[in-house]
Amino acid sequence: WSSSSSSVASIDANTGAVTGASAGSTTITYTVVGTGGCTNATTTTTVNVTAAPNAGTISGTTAICSNGSTTLSTTGTGGTWSSDNSGVATINTTTGAVTGVSAGTATITYTVVGTGGCTNATATSTITVTAQPNAGTISGTTAICSNGSTTLSTTGTGGTWSSSSTSV
Repeated sequence: WSSSSSSVASIDANTGAVTGASAGSTTITYTVVGTGGCTNATTTTTVNVTAAPNAGTISGTTAICSNGSTTLSTTGTGGTWSSDNSGVATINTTTGAVTGVSAGTATITYTVVGTGGCTNATATSTITVTAQPNAGTISGTTAICSNGSTTLSTTGTGGTWSSSSTSV
């Protein structure tokens, strides 16, 4: 066994196992040495080596509000974006624009399809979506005497009360 270009692909002379090294084509030759006055017998084939796809590394803000958005990017090229949980976060397949939908987590994947015998390359990132805070609606008596008091309530939870004018 031999390769016309070991910089593209090498071959184990005993087993015929081919190992790609870089994109390109090489001629692989199998030779049986002739004896007793016979010439060598050879056969050849062309092996095409394809560059492995590269999904790169994903970067960008990974924590958003359920009514928020962000755009992710990657050092890879030629791929498409997807979300494993569109009920939590959706993503534009070409631009990487993420939109929060509801509280939870979603795995965002950037996939570059492999060709020429190469498997797909993927990069992933987890987006955490937090529910939008809700102050609710205030109810209660809003007209009181200067020496009086009232108690207000709200349909919201988790907040704190404050006054724009504590002297009033």
